Amino acid sequence: MPSENVPTPARAQSTADLGSYYGTYRGKTAYARETSAGSWQVKVHDPTNRLAGHDGWLMLGTGWPTLPDACAATGMS
Repeated sequence: MPSENVPTPARAQSTADLGSYYGTYRGKTAYARETSAGSWQVKVHDPTNRLAGHDGWLMLGTGWPTLPDACAATGMS
């Protein structure tokens, strides 16, 4: 097989370390994570809420540029 037809291994792209933070929201565990650079989302663990997913986590919102912005918008501390 000619060398131009031999597959080469794909290079792994380096990704920046994304942040995450655990806190509270109305007395329940809350989790903020950076889904991509400059985009944060906040979830709260509330398995008694009928809107929560099968794992008990409820999305409060997404798309904030910084962690302080996400905390201020959702009331997470």
